[in-house]
Formats: sequence, C-alpha cells, structure tokens
Amino acid sequence: MRRHQRGAALLIAVALLGLLAIATLARALSTPAGVERQLATEHALTRARDALVAYGALGNAAGNQNNSPGALPCPDLDNDGVSEQLAGNCTSDIGRLPWRTLGLGPLTDGAGECLWYARSATFSNNIQTSERGTSADKPALNPSTPGGIVEITAGGPSGQRVAAVIIAPGAALPGQSRGGTYSSAGCRDGGVEQFVEGVTVDGIFYSHASGVFAIALSRRDDFNDSVLAVGTTRLFSAAGARVLGEISLSGDGTPPYDWWTNNAWCEHVCVSPSGTGASVRLADGSQVSRLLQILPVCAAPCTGS
Repeated sequence: MRRHQRGAALLIAVALLGLLAIATLARALSTPAGVERQLATEHALTRARDALVAYGALGNAAGNQNNSPGALPCPDLDNDGVSEQLAGNCTSDIGRLPWRTLGLGPLTDGAGECLWYARSATFSNNIQTSERGTSADKPALNPSTPGGIVEITAGGPSGQRVAAVIIAPGAALPGQSRGGTYSSAGCRDGGVEQFVEGVTVDGIFYSHASGVFAIALSRRDDFNDSVLAVGTTRLFSAAGARVLGEISLSGDGTPPYDWWTNNAWCEHVCVSPSGTGASVRLADGSQVSRLLQILPVCAAPCTGS
C-alpha cells in the first residue's frame, strides 16, 4: 500500500513539474523580445545605481576615512572596468561604468552594450578631502551640495539636478560606429559619441556626450538612450547613515576625521527632542535617523517633522 502511495506521489510530482515547465515556456514565448530587452536594461541600470550609492556612502572602494561621504568614482576611461583613481588620470567625468571598482560583474543593457556613467564634477572622489570647501569647484560635500547634472525632459530642463546619471546606450543607431571586438572588460571599443546621443528641445541641443545632462525622454529614431539618475537625496541618505554610524563609534560624538570638518557635516546633523538620537537632514526635507548614546555637541536640535 505504501509503495502504491509513493508511486502516486511521484507521478503527481512529475506532472506538476511538467506543468511548471509548460507554463515557463509559454510565458517565455508570450513575452515580446522588446519587453525582455527593456527589463534587462532596467535591471542593469538599477544594479549600477545601487552600487554607486553604496560606494558613495564610503566615498571610496577601500572603505577607509581618506575620502568624503557622498563622493563618487571617476568613470572607466580606458575600457578595463576600473575607475581612474589617480587625479591626473581622471580627465573626464563621463565614461563607462567602472563595474570592477564597484564590485560588480559586467553590466550590459538589453542590447548587450556596457553601461556609461557621468558624475557631477563637484562630487568627484578625486578631490582630496583636505581641499574640500576651499573653492567653488571643490565645495564641501554634504546634503546641501547640488548636483551638477541637469535633467532634461520633453519640456527642456526640469529644474532637477542630480549627482550622477547611468546611461544604457542601446543598439547602434545609423551614423554610429562601434568596435566589432570586445575589450577585456567585455565592452565594445569606441568613443562616447558612438554610444550615446542627444536631443533638441525648443531649439536647444542637449547631448549625453557632454556629461552634464540626464535626458529622460522616450526612445525615437535618432535617440535610444535609457537613463537612471542618482539623486542627491538617495546618495546622501546612504552617506548620512554612514555618518551617523561614525558618530556612534567616536568617543565624544565628533568623528575625528577631515571629512567631518571640511565638509561641514555637523551643520546637517540635528539632535532629537528627547536627546536620545540624531538625524541627518537631507535636501528634500527628509531625514535619516539613528538612536545614539553620544551626540555631537555642535549639533542643533531637530525641528519640524
């Protein structure tokens, strides 16, 4: 009797697996190729954005105190997957996503092309912390620092300024010439203009190749870039959590590092009314909070919600 029961159970399991296989195949056959490519692009862009935000929380790949929270890496300028870490080698703020530096595997969009990436010059981790706050091009880096990349919509500049933008170039368009061979990083060779495009809105031309625009428009015959921005609130939400963690580890509530002083972080930390925690105030009015036993003496009381 038990043998018959086991046999019946096995037949039921096999039947269920067969139905699952049929359903999976039917789903794959019913999903348009364009939708699959778009989903692959969105997945790659999201992974890249999250990795950049995590990097920015530390300000460098090593996780040491030698850089500013919120600082972003130089792009990959020689197609090896690695950021140009030395300031003298970082000659542009737009290039390929430095996926190796970010601890990722090669990220490609739905067309199989590697992602491109532009960062605001003022968010550069090639700026030494000791130089932060000394000039307009080397400002203190904190939640009040505006992004340098302007979002472009169908109506032109939206007024939104972001810290960085990730660009999925899509398939080559007429007039673009991309290398037929792939580098050791898995990316095709070619200059930025061979991968990304620009648009004209109200008679003004905006180009991704300039590295200062995030063009959030639908694809068309002469433009097929997909973008995902790294907003300053998202970036400093992660960086702010790191700062609060550093406060908790300090002996007196004041992190003993240049990044804390030179980037004027205490102006953005407030103490809860109960005196049992602190918050970092972000540019959009939101806050990142944490319970703390030791609080910075320089921090003002939190106000508002």
